Amino acid sequence: MSEPALLAVAHGSADPRAEQVLDALIARVRSERPGLVAVLAHLGFSDPSVPAALESLARQGVGEIVVVPLLLAAAYHAKVDLPGLLSQAALDHPQLAIRQAEVLGPHPLLFELVRRRLAEAGAEPGMSLVLAAAGTSDPGANAELADVAASLGATIGFASCSPAITDVVAGLRARGARQVAVATYVLAPGELADRLHDAGADVVIEVLGAAPEVVDAVLFRYDAALAAGGASGLAATCAASGAVSGAAN
Repeated sequence: MSEPALLAVAHGSADPRAEQVLDALIARVRSERPGLVAVLAHLGFSDPSVPAALESLARQGVGEIVVVPLLLAAAYHAKVDLPGLLSQAALDHPQLAIRQAEVLGPHPLLFELVRRRLAEAGAEPGMSLVLAAAGTSDPGANAELADVAASLGATIGFASCSPAITDVVAGLRARGARQVAVATYVLAPGELADRLHDAGADVVIEVLGAAPEVVDAVLFRYDAALAAGGASGLAATCAASGAVSGAAN
């Protein structure tokens, strides 16, 4: 019996560089796990959409799908948007068994990647560190990102809410920080990542991208979702109820 397909779901971006990097990520997932059907979908901006990707997989005869959200915090998209799309897909395609895995982050593999990128960029141990995240309207998700920053010995800064990344960097300078490094906790390139180079830091690392640690994290979430229920139980649950199996994030 073949493995369930992996549907990686990204936020989506109007910047074509983001799709190129995410396509490379999924290609590396397939390379790491030969024989695994792994495809990419987007919640917005880019094609294919989640419903279109699920429709395509169903037409190919795929019966079981594990959906891995390529999101770094469990906010609205993971808790509401994606589960809603998957619930509708289960009604539209009752032959599909669909499980939503946990979001990609936080994960120790991603922390290892941030530390590696900082070392490669020349960040020194004495530098003040800012973890730059997109931010969200979900206070729980922002608190989770702040915990990630604390685990890395960093101060959190957000692009879309307070505290703003530029204000955090300026505040560290005002308090006497001689050198500041910004750790980009963003998956794909885009306007946010570009703006970080103007935040006033001495070192800015690149997006997480298609790094080996990200590939391993995607497969970890996929495997964990399967282990949580098993493929046979997954199929039976969705076939019987027409609803998405597994916990929403």
